[in-house]
Amino acid sequence: MHASADTPPSSATHATDFLSRLMRVPLPLLLLALQLPLILNPGYFSHDELQWWARADVPTWSDLRWVPWLDLSPLQYRPLTFNLWLVLAHAFAATPWLMHLVFVALGTFNAWLLARVLAGANVPSRTCYAGALVFSLSPCAVYVHGWTGTLADLLTLACLLLAVRTVQRGTTAAAIGAAFFVATALLAKESAIVLPVLVAFAAYRQSSTKTTRLAVALSAVVVIAYLALRLPILLDSASVNPAYAWSPRNIVPRTAEYLLYPFMPPLFEISSLLKASLVRLAAATACVALLLHALATVDRRWPLAWLAAFTAALAPVLVLPIAYDQYAYLASAVGVAIAAAAWPQLRQWLRIGLAILAAIVVVHGAAVMWRMVAAGVVEKTFHADLLEIVQHDPTTPIVVTAADPHDAWLLRRLLHEVDRYRAVSLLNVRSAENGEPAPDARRFRMNRDGHLDATP
Repeated sequence: MHASADTPPSSATHATDFLSRLMRVPLPLLLLALQLPLILNPGYFSHDELQWWARADVPTWSDLRWVPWLDLSPLQYRPLTFNLWLVLAHAFAATPWLMHLVFVALGTFNAWLLARVLAGANVPSRTCYAGALVFSLSPCAVYVHGWTGTLADLLTLACLLLAVRTVQRGTTAAAIGAAFFVATALLAKESAIVLPVLVAFAAYRQSSTKTTRLAVALSAVVVIAYLALRLPILLDSASVNPAYAWSPRNIVPRTAEYLLYPFMPPLFEISSLLKASLVRLAAATACVALLLHALATVDRRWPLAWLAAFTAALAPVLVLPIAYDQYAYLASAVGVAIAAAAWPQLRQWLRIGLAILAAIVVVHGAAVMWRMVAAGVVEKTFHADLLEIVQHDPTTPIVVTAADPHDAWLLRRLLHEVDRYRAVSLLNVRSAENGEPAPDARRFRMNRDGHLDATP
Protein backbone atom coordinates (compact mmCIF):
# COMPACT_ATOMS: atom_id res chain seq x y z
CA MET A 1 0.00 0.00 0.00
CA HIS A 2 1.35 3.41 -0.93
CA ALA A 3 1.54 6.22 1.61
CA SER A 4 -0.85 9.08 0.98
CA ALA A 5 0.24 12.65 0.57
CA ASP A 6 -0.97 13.31 4.12
CA THR A 7 1.27 10.63 5.66
CA PRO A 8 3.91 12.34 7.80
CA PRO A 9 7.47 11.65 6.75
CA SER A 10 9.31 9.05 8.82
CA SER A 11 12.24 9.80 11.11
CA ALA A 12 14.49 8.04 8.61
CA THR A 13 13.31 10.47 5.90
CA HIS A 14 14.01 13.43 8.18
CA ALA A 15 17.50 12.07 8.89
CA THR A 16 18.18 11.58 5.17
CA ASP A 17 16.98 15.10 4.33
CA PHE A 18 19.09 16.56 7.14
CA LEU A 19 22.21 14.74 5.91
CA SER A 20 21.52 15.91 2.36
CA ARG A 21 21.39 19.53 3.52
CA LEU A 22 24.47 19.03 5.68
CA MET A 23 26.46 17.68 2.74
CA ARG A 24 26.10 21.01 0.99
CA VAL A 25 28.75 22.24 3.42
CA PRO A 26 32.25 21.16 2.26
CA LEU A 27 33.41 18.39 4.59
CA PRO A 28 36.67 20.06 5.75
CA LEU A 29 34.83 23.28 6.66
CA LEU A 30 32.19 21.41 8.66
CA LEU A 31 34.83 19.37 10.48
CA LEU A 32 36.79 22.49 11.40
CA ALA A 33 33.61 24.18 12.63
CA LEU A 34 32.62 21.21 14.79
CA GLN A 35 36.10 21.15 16.32
CA LEU A 36 36.22 24.89 16.95
CA PRO A 37 36.37 24.46 20.77
CA LEU A 38 39.60 22.48 20.32
CA ILE A 39 41.05 25.19 18.08
CA LEU A 40 40.17 27.96 20.56
CA ASN A 41 41.55 26.03 23.54
CA PRO A 42 43.67 28.68 25.35
CA GLY A 43 46.19 26.24 26.82
CA TYR A 44 47.79 22.83 26.69
CA PHE A 45 47.14 19.42 28.19
CA SER A 46 50.30 17.63 29.26
CA HIS A 47 54.04 17.70 29.73
CA ASP A 48 54.87 16.33 26.26
CA GLU A 49 53.97 19.44 24.32
CA LEU A 50 55.28 21.71 27.10
CA GLN A 51 58.66 19.94 27.01
CA TRP A 52 58.95 20.26 23.24
CA TRP A 53 57.85 23.87 23.43
CA ALA A 54 60.62 24.50 25.96
CA ARG A 55 63.12 22.82 23.63
CA ALA A 56 61.91 24.88 20.68
CA ASP A 57 61.77 28.15 22.62
CA VAL A 58 65.01 29.55 21.16
CA PRO A 59 65.77 32.91 19.54
CA THR A 60 66.24 31.74 15.93
CA TRP A 61 65.61 28.71 13.73
CA SER A 62 69.33 27.98 13.61
CA ASP A 63 69.32 27.48 17.39
CA LEU A 64 66.91 24.53 17.26
CA ARG A 65 68.37 21.23 18.46
CA TRP A 66 67.35 18.86 15.68
CA VAL A 67 66.82 15.16 16.30
CA PRO A 68 69.29 12.99 14.32
CA TRP A 69 67.76 11.07 11.42
CA LEU A 70 70.32 8.25 11.46
CA ASP A 71 70.52 7.53 15.20
CA LEU A 72 68.52 4.30 15.56
CA SER A 73 69.36 3.74 19.23
CA PRO A 74 66.43 5.54 20.98
CA LEU A 75 63.36 3.47 21.81
CA GLN A 76 61.26 6.22 20.26
CA TYR A 77 63.01 6.57 16.91
CA ARG A 78 60.73 9.24 15.46
CA PRO A 79 62.87 11.78 13.61
CA LEU A 80 60.04 12.89 11.32
CA THR A 81 57.68 13.46 14.26
CA PHE A 82 60.19 15.12 16.56
CA ASN A 83 61.76 17.44 14.00
CA LEU A 84 58.38 18.51 12.64
CA TRP A 85 57.24 19.02 16.25
CA LEU A 86 60.21 21.34 16.82
CA VAL A 87 59.23 23.34 13.73
CA LEU A 88 55.60 23.64 14.81
CA ALA A 89 56.45 24.46 18.43
CA HIS A 90 58.96 27.13 17.44
CA ALA A 91 56.49 28.70 15.02
CA PHE A 92 53.17 28.40 16.85
CA ALA A 93 53.39 27.15 20.46
CA ALA A 94 53.52 30.61 22.01
CA THR A 95 50.06 31.21 20.47
CA PRO A 96 48.01 28.16 21.57
CA TRP A 97 45.10 28.63 19.17
CA LEU A 98 47.48 28.56 16.19
CA MET A 99 49.13 25.38 17.46
CA HIS A 100 45.74 23.79 18.03
CA LEU A 101 44.59 24.91 14.58
CA VAL A 102 47.49 23.05 12.98
CA PHE A 103 46.66 19.83 14.82
CA VAL A 104 42.92 20.05 14.19
CA ALA A 105 43.67 20.76 10.52
CA LEU A 106 45.86 17.64 10.36
CA GLY A 107 43.07 15.63 11.96
CA THR A 108 40.56 17.12 9.53
CA PHE A 109 42.84 16.14 6.65
CA ASN A 110 42.83 12.57 7.96
CA ALA A 111 39.03 12.52 8.19
CA TRP A 112 38.76 13.89 4.65
CA LEU A 113 41.22 11.23 3.47
CA LEU A 114 39.10 8.57 5.17
CA ALA A 115 36.10 9.78 3.17
CA ARG A 116 38.14 9.61 -0.05
CA VAL A 117 39.29 6.07 0.76
CA LEU A 118 35.66 5.02 1.30
CA ALA A 119 34.65 6.69 -1.94
CA GLY A 120 37.43 4.77 -3.68
CA ALA A 121 35.78 1.59 -2.38
CA ASN A 122 32.50 2.66 -4.04
CA VAL A 123 30.79 3.54 -0.78
CA PRO A 124 27.92 6.05 -1.34
CA SER A 125 28.91 9.69 -0.85
CA ARG A 126 26.47 10.26 2.03
CA THR A 127 27.96 7.34 3.92
CA CYS A 128 31.50 8.59 3.24
CA TYR A 129 30.53 12.01 4.59
CA ALA A 130 28.84 10.60 7.68
CA GLY A 131 31.71 8.18 8.34
CA ALA A 132 34.24 11.00 8.30
CA LEU A 133 32.09 12.99 10.75
CA VAL A 134 31.69 10.06 13.15
CA PHE A 135 35.40 9.31 13.08
CA SER A 136 36.44 12.92 13.61
CA LEU A 137 34.05 13.31 16.56
CA SER A 138 34.83 9.94 18.16
CA PRO A 139 36.52 10.10 21.59
CA CYS A 140 39.96 8.86 20.52
CA ALA A 141 40.03 11.19 17.51
CA VAL A 142 38.97 14.18 19.62
CA TYR A 143 41.66 13.30 22.15
CA VAL A 144 44.32 13.18 19.42
CA HIS A 145 43.13 16.30 17.59
CA GLY A 146 42.89 18.26 20.84
CA TRP A 147 46.24 17.29 22.37
CA THR A 148 49.24 18.72 20.56
CA GLY A 149 51.37 15.87 21.90
CA THR A 150 50.01 13.36 19.39
CA LEU A 151 51.74 14.32 16.18
CA ALA A 152 53.07 10.78 15.69
CA ASP A 153 49.54 9.35 15.64
CA LEU A 154 48.30 11.96 13.18
CA LEU A 155 51.19 11.30 10.81
CA THR A 156 50.85 7.51 11.02
CA LEU A 157 47.17 7.55 10.10
CA ALA A 158 47.79 10.05 7.31
CA CYS A 159 50.44 7.76 5.84
CA LEU A 160 48.13 4.73 6.04
CA LEU A 161 45.26 6.54 4.32
CA LEU A 162 47.56 7.96 1.64
CA ALA A 163 48.96 4.47 1.05
CA VAL A 164 45.50 2.95 0.69
CA ARG A 165 44.28 5.77 -1.53
CA THR A 166 47.36 5.31 -3.71
CA VAL A 167 46.77 1.56 -4.01
CA GLN A 168 43.20 2.20 -5.11
CA ARG A 169 44.61 3.77 -8.27
CA GLY A 170 45.67 0.27 -9.35
CA THR A 171 49.13 0.73 -10.90
CA THR A 172 52.59 -0.65 -10.17
CA ALA A 173 53.75 2.87 -9.39
CA ALA A 174 50.92 3.08 -6.86
CA ALA A 175 52.24 0.00 -5.06
CA ILE A 176 55.68 1.58 -4.83
CA GLY A 177 54.05 4.78 -3.56
CA ALA A 178 52.24 2.84 -0.85
CA ALA A 179 55.54 1.33 0.32
CA PHE A 180 56.99 4.84 0.43
CA PHE A 181 54.18 6.03 2.70
CA VAL A 182 54.70 3.03 5.01
CA ALA A 183 58.41 3.87 5.21
CA THR A 184 57.51 7.47 6.02
CA ALA A 185 55.16 6.32 8.78
CA LEU A 186 57.99 4.31 10.34
CA LEU A 187 59.91 7.57 10.74
CA ALA A 188 56.91 8.91 12.66
CA LYS A 189 56.05 6.06 15.05
CA GLU A 190 57.15 2.50 15.80
CA SER A 191 53.59 1.11 15.69
CA ALA A 192 53.53 1.77 11.92
CA ILE A 193 54.90 -1.78 11.56
CA VAL A 194 51.24 -2.89 11.29
CA LEU A 195 50.49 -0.82 8.19
CA PRO A 196 51.16 -3.54 5.58
CA VAL A 197 48.38 -5.62 7.16
CA LEU A 198 45.97 -2.69 6.99
CA VAL A 199 46.96 -1.79 3.42
CA ALA A 200 45.60 -5.20 2.44
CA PHE A 201 42.08 -3.88 3.05
CA ALA A 202 42.57 -1.60 0.04
CA ALA A 203 41.59 -4.61 -2.08
CA TYR A 204 37.95 -4.23 -1.03
CA ARG A 205 35.72 -3.64 -4.05
CA GLN A 206 38.69 -3.27 -6.43
CA SER A 207 38.43 -4.99 -9.80
CA SER A 208 41.94 -6.40 -9.45
CA THR A 209 43.96 -7.20 -6.33
CA LYS A 210 47.32 -7.32 -8.12
CA THR A 211 48.31 -3.80 -7.05
CA THR A 212 47.23 -4.44 -3.47
CA ARG A 213 49.25 -7.66 -3.26
CA LEU A 214 52.32 -5.89 -4.63
CA ALA A 215 51.85 -2.96 -2.25
CA VAL A 216 51.54 -5.28 0.75
CA ALA A 217 54.64 -7.22 -0.31
CA LEU A 218 56.76 -4.09 -0.82
CA SER A 219 55.50 -2.56 2.43
CA ALA A 220 56.28 -5.79 4.28
CA VAL A 221 59.85 -5.69 2.95
CA VAL A 222 60.18 -2.16 4.34
CA VAL A 223 58.88 -3.26 7.75
CA ILE A 224 61.14 -6.33 7.83
CA ALA A 225 64.16 -4.14 7.10
CA TYR A 226 63.07 -1.74 9.83
CA LEU A 227 62.66 -4.56 12.37
CA ALA A 228 66.04 -6.02 11.43
CA LEU A 229 67.57 -2.75 12.57
CA ARG A 230 65.30 -1.98 15.50
CA LEU A 231 63.87 -5.18 17.00
CA PRO A 232 66.44 -5.68 19.82
CA ILE A 233 65.78 -2.13 21.06
CA LEU A 234 62.00 -2.54 20.85
CA LEU A 235 62.07 -5.86 22.72
CA ASP A 236 64.07 -4.25 25.53
CA SER A 237 61.60 -1.38 25.94
CA ALA A 238 60.97 -2.09 29.65
CA SER A 239 64.52 -1.09 30.54
CA VAL A 240 63.90 2.34 29.06
CA ASN A 241 60.44 3.04 30.49
CA PRO A 242 58.15 0.85 32.67
CA ALA A 243 55.18 2.11 30.64
CA TYR A 244 56.58 0.04 27.74
CA ALA A 245 57.11 -3.15 29.76
CA TRP A 246 55.30 -5.55 27.48
CA SER A 247 53.75 -8.92 28.32
CA PRO A 248 51.36 -11.28 26.47
CA ARG A 249 49.20 -11.31 29.62
CA ASN A 250 48.16 -7.74 28.82
CA ILE A 251 46.53 -8.62 25.49
CA VAL A 252 43.10 -9.61 26.81
CA PRO A 253 42.48 -6.64 29.17
CA ARG A 254 43.88 -4.13 26.66
CA THR A 255 41.71 -5.52 23.85
CA ALA A 256 38.61 -5.31 26.05
CA GLU A 257 39.41 -1.71 27.03
CA TYR A 258 39.90 -0.51 23.47
CA LEU A 259 36.75 -2.28 22.24
CA LEU A 260 34.50 -0.93 24.99
CA TYR A 261 35.86 2.60 25.38
CA PRO A 262 33.97 4.32 22.50
CA PHE A 263 30.66 3.26 24.05
CA MET A 264 31.33 4.46 27.61
CA PRO A 265 30.65 8.20 27.77
CA PRO A 266 31.71 10.39 29.47
CA LEU A 267 34.91 8.47 30.39
CA PHE A 268 37.89 10.69 29.60
CA GLU A 269 40.76 8.21 29.40
CA ILE A 270 40.79 4.49 28.71
CA SER A 271 43.14 3.58 31.55
CA SER A 272 40.39 3.63 34.19
CA LEU A 273 37.78 1.78 32.12
CA LEU A 274 37.91 -1.57 33.89
CA LYS A 275 37.11 0.17 37.19
CA ALA A 276 33.66 1.15 35.87
CA SER A 277 30.51 -0.47 37.21
CA LEU A 278 29.34 -3.81 35.86
CA VAL A 279 26.23 -2.11 34.46
CA ARG A 280 28.28 0.29 32.35
CA LEU A 281 30.64 -2.46 31.21
CA ALA A 282 27.67 -4.65 30.26
CA ALA A 283 26.03 -1.80 28.32
CA ALA A 284 29.23 -1.12 26.38
CA THR A 285 29.61 -4.84 25.68
CA ALA A 286 26.06 -4.90 24.31
CA CYS A 287 26.96 -2.04 21.96
CA VAL A 288 29.96 -3.97 20.61
CA ALA A 289 27.78 -7.07 20.22
CA LEU A 290 25.17 -5.09 18.28
CA LEU A 291 27.85 -3.72 15.96
CA LEU A 292 29.25 -7.18 15.26
CA HIS A 293 25.76 -8.65 14.79
CA ALA A 294 24.89 -5.95 12.26
CA LEU A 295 28.05 -6.73 10.30
CA ALA A 296 27.29 -10.46 10.44
CA THR A 297 23.96 -9.91 8.68
CA VAL A 298 25.92 -8.74 5.63
CA ASP A 299 28.25 -11.73 5.69
CA ARG A 300 29.61 -13.80 8.54
CA ARG A 301 33.12 -12.78 7.51
CA TRP A 302 32.44 -9.08 8.12
CA PRO A 303 32.63 -9.12 11.94
CA LEU A 304 35.76 -11.27 11.70
CA ALA A 305 37.28 -8.76 9.30
CA TRP A 306 36.31 -5.87 11.59
CA LEU A 307 37.86 -7.54 14.64
CA ALA A 308 40.96 -8.55 12.69
CA ALA A 309 41.54 -5.04 11.35
CA PHE A 310 40.77 -3.38 14.69
CA THR A 311 43.13 -5.60 16.67
CA ALA A 312 45.81 -5.46 13.95
CA ALA A 313 45.81 -1.66 14.19
CA LEU A 314 46.33 -2.00 17.95
CA ALA A 315 48.68 -5.00 17.91
CA PRO A 316 51.87 -3.23 19.09
CA VAL A 317 50.13 -1.68 22.13
CA LEU A 318 47.98 -4.61 23.27
CA VAL A 319 50.99 -6.06 25.13
CA LEU A 320 51.59 -2.88 27.13
CA PRO A 321 50.58 -2.47 30.79
CA ILE A 322 48.47 0.68 30.30
CA ALA A 323 45.96 1.71 27.65
CA TYR A 324 46.07 5.24 26.24
CA ASP A 325 43.45 7.02 24.14
CA GLN A 326 45.84 8.08 21.39
CA TYR A 327 46.91 4.50 20.76
CA ALA A 328 43.42 3.73 19.42
CA TYR A 329 43.42 6.55 16.84
CA LEU A 330 44.41 4.25 13.98
CA ALA A 331 41.97 1.54 15.11
CA SER A 332 39.14 4.08 15.36
CA ALA A 333 39.57 5.04 11.71
CA VAL A 334 39.70 1.40 10.63
CA GLY A 335 36.62 0.49 12.70
CA VAL A 336 34.55 3.36 11.33
CA ALA A 337 35.66 2.63 7.75
CA ILE A 338 34.56 -1.01 7.83
CA ALA A 339 31.24 -0.16 9.47
CA ALA A 340 30.66 2.55 6.84
CA ALA A 341 31.44 0.10 4.04
CA ALA A 342 28.84 -2.30 5.44
CA TRP A 343 26.17 0.37 5.97
CA PRO A 344 24.57 0.31 2.47
CA GLN A 345 23.99 -3.44 2.78
CA LEU A 346 22.22 -3.32 6.17
CA ARG A 347 18.52 -3.65 6.80
CA GLN A 348 16.68 -0.53 7.98
CA TRP A 349 16.41 -1.53 11.64
CA LEU A 350 20.10 -2.37 11.79
CA ARG A 351 20.93 1.01 10.27
CA ILE A 352 18.92 2.59 13.08
CA GLY A 353 20.88 0.52 15.58
CA LEU A 354 24.21 1.58 14.09
CA ALA A 355 23.06 5.21 14.00
CA ILE A 356 22.34 4.99 17.73
CA LEU A 357 25.82 3.53 18.32
CA ALA A 358 27.32 6.36 16.26
CA ALA A 359 25.38 8.89 18.36
CA ILE A 360 26.80 7.35 21.56
CA VAL A 361 30.30 7.59 20.13
CA VAL A 362 29.82 11.25 19.14
CA VAL A 363 28.37 12.13 22.57
CA HIS A 364 31.43 10.51 24.12
CA GLY A 365 33.65 12.55 21.83
CA ALA A 366 31.88 15.75 22.91
CA ALA A 367 32.55 14.86 26.57
CA VAL A 368 36.24 14.30 25.82
CA MET A 369 36.36 17.61 23.95
CA TRP A 370 34.90 19.42 26.97
CA ARG A 371 37.47 17.85 29.31
CA MET A 372 40.34 18.63 26.95
CA VAL A 373 39.38 22.30 26.71
CA ALA A 374 38.82 22.50 30.48
CA ALA A 375 42.36 21.18 31.03
CA GLY A 376 43.72 23.83 28.66
CA VAL A 377 41.97 26.60 30.61
CA VAL A 378 43.50 25.30 33.84
CA GLU A 379 46.97 25.08 32.26
CA LYS A 380 46.87 28.66 31.03
CA THR A 381 45.79 29.99 34.42
CA PHE A 382 48.18 27.76 36.35
CA HIS A 383 51.28 28.75 34.42
CA ALA A 384 50.35 32.44 34.38
CA ASP A 385 50.21 32.41 38.20
CA LEU A 386 53.30 30.25 38.46
CA LEU A 387 55.39 32.54 36.24
CA GLU A 388 54.44 35.53 38.36
CA ILE A 389 55.50 33.68 41.53
CA VAL A 390 58.77 32.40 40.06
CA GLN A 391 59.78 35.74 38.58
CA HIS A 392 59.18 37.43 41.95
CA ASP A 393 61.60 35.00 43.65
CA PRO A 394 63.44 32.72 41.19
CA THR A 395 65.71 30.99 43.71
CA THR A 396 63.42 29.65 46.47
CA PRO A 397 62.01 26.14 45.78
CA ILE A 398 58.27 25.96 45.11
CA VAL A 399 56.01 23.01 45.95
CA VAL A 400 52.49 22.80 44.53
CA THR A 401 49.62 20.64 45.78
CA ALA A 402 46.27 20.08 44.08
CA ALA A 403 43.46 21.47 46.22
CA ASP A 404 41.19 18.71 44.91
CA PRO A 405 42.81 15.23 44.83
CA HIS A 406 40.94 14.57 41.58
CA ASP A 407 43.15 17.22 39.92
CA ALA A 408 46.44 15.68 41.05
CA TRP A 409 46.83 13.88 37.72
CA LEU A 410 46.62 17.15 35.81
CA LEU A 411 49.08 18.88 38.13
CA ARG A 412 51.58 16.05 37.58
CA ARG A 413 51.21 16.38 33.83
CA LEU A 414 51.73 20.14 33.90
CA LEU A 415 54.99 19.89 35.86
CA HIS A 416 56.61 16.60 34.86
CA GLU A 417 60.12 17.38 33.54
CA VAL A 418 59.01 20.78 32.22
CA ASP A 419 62.15 22.80 32.89
CA ARG A 420 61.04 26.05 31.25
CA TYR A 421 57.88 27.90 30.32
CA ARG A 422 58.03 30.99 28.11
CA ALA A 423 61.82 31.14 28.67
CA VAL A 424 61.40 31.19 32.49
CA SER A 425 63.15 28.38 34.38
CA LEU A 426 60.87 26.06 36.37
CA LEU A 427 63.66 23.86 37.75
CA ASN A 428 62.78 24.91 41.33
CA VAL A 429 59.11 23.92 40.92
CA ARG A 430 57.65 20.49 41.63
CA SER A 431 54.49 18.82 42.84
CA ALA A 432 54.08 17.79 46.47
CA GLU A 433 53.99 14.12 45.51
CA ASN A 434 57.68 14.10 44.58
CA GLY A 435 59.16 13.62 48.05
CA GLU A 436 59.68 15.98 50.98
CA PRO A 437 60.27 19.62 50.01
CA ALA A 438 63.27 21.66 51.09
CA PRO A 439 62.82 23.38 54.50
CA ASP A 440 62.70 26.85 52.92
CA ALA A 441 60.31 25.87 50.10
CA ARG A 442 57.25 27.96 49.43
CA ARG A 443 54.02 26.00 49.28
CA PHE A 444 51.07 26.69 46.97
CA ARG A 445 47.73 25.06 46.30
CA MET A 446 46.38 24.71 42.78
CA ASN A 447 42.64 25.37 42.80
CA ARG A 448 40.23 23.72 40.39
CA ASP A 449 40.36 26.74 38.06
CA GLY A 450 44.18 26.62 37.95
CA HIS A 451 44.85 29.62 40.19
CA LEU A 452 47.54 29.23 42.85
CA ASP A 453 47.07 30.20 46.49
CA ALA A 454 49.90 30.35 49.02
CA THR A 455 49.63 27.89 51.93
CA PRO A 456 51.46 27.85 55.28
